Amino acid sequence: MTVPPPPPSSPASGPPAPGLAPAVGPYGPGQPAPQPPLSGLAVASLVLSLLVCLAPLGLVLGIVALVRFPGNGKRGKGLAIAGTAVGGVVVVLTALLLVIGGARFTAWTEEGGGLLGSRDTKAGTLIHLKAGDCFAPAGGLFSPQEVEHERMTDTSVEIVPCDRPHPAQVYGTFRLKGDHAISDPATVSAQAFEGCVPLLHDFAPDTWALPDVGFSSYYPESVSGTGGDRTVRCWLGAEAGLPEVSLRQDPGAWDAGQRAYLKAMRPSSEAWFSASGKVDTDLAAATAWAGRMAEGGAESAKLLRAVDGLPERARGPVIALANRLDALSGIQRSAATAPDRAEFDERWDGDEDASGEEWEARLALGLPVEDEEEGGGEPQA
Repeated sequence: MTVPPPPPSSPASGPPAPGLAPAVGPYGPGQPAPQPPLSGLAVASLVLSLLVCLAPLGLVLGIVALVRFPGNGKRGKGLAIAGTAVGGVVVVLTALLLVIGGARFTAWTEEGGGLLGSRDTKAGTLIHLKAGDCFAPAGGLFSPQEVEHERMTDTSVEIVPCDRPHPAQVYGTFRLKGDHAISDPATVSAQAFEGCVPLLHDFAPDTWALPDVGFSSYYPESVSGTGGDRTVRCWLGAEAGLPEVSLRQDPGAWDAGQRAYLKAMRPSSEAWFSASGKVDTDLAAATAWAGRMAEGGAESAKLLRAVDGLPERARGPVIALANRLDALSGIQRSAATAPDRAEFDERWDGDEDASGEEWEARLALGLPVEDEEEGGGEPQA
């Protein structure tokens, strides 16, 4: 038996072409060569660029990765290009939004988009205001005259620096009396009004020197006997001619004679400011106020006569004012006992007051007064 000859060789199984060697891997012939390592900078660049707040860092890392690729033999150039492109786009868009948004905010504040159109304001509520705070309420300063006990329902405010124009300033706060429940808004309002008057004179003892302002308050509509907010906040407000300074007065600005005069006049001034909106229509309110005016005027007259250390030029006008207050006290005491409205009006002469004598006393003491002929305007010293 003969052995068949071997099959003829084919190009596919023949010897390798000259100059070529079989592929040899790390573990022997036929294994593929490994891929270069992936660039961590390129990966980080793409990931960070997709996060808006970190896009600038992604942009920087992408640029660094592209610079290093020619010498480090790593892969991921496409990732670095994508990270650089995305990071650059995000950075540019963010910058445009900031510029456009800033311009819109500036225009909003300059055109009065806020209550005061000032970037120095900050949002708040009435219940967070403290004594001395200057602010602008969103819902208006005062309740309508025909609805005396209407409580402000919009508590939103803008708190502003007192050296900028501001419609209102808190001059004091206090808690409603007692720990019992009060469900009647009129009762709460009456307590609020009564408690705010002395605080006004603590804040501004010389009420003559205040600009043209009204005073109001914010108070709870009702309170329970178990706690809760019982705080009343009292403020001065101006609808026009907004103050640009704090209205708080510094007693250190007055000399001893001026301080003694203002202290003596406080009972009369507090009685005057205690008039509620009902005195023109309600007999009981009117007679009660007349009684307070009589007592306050008499007390101020007594204190004025006892003031020591007045300059000689002021002694005569101060005594004349005391005499006038005593005379008015008699009229007011009579009106306080009037049986009906007609009799009250007859006994109470609305044109009778002590403004002329008070003007002379203040002028002699060097306190600011208004032009008597104009009835207002800039105070004179």
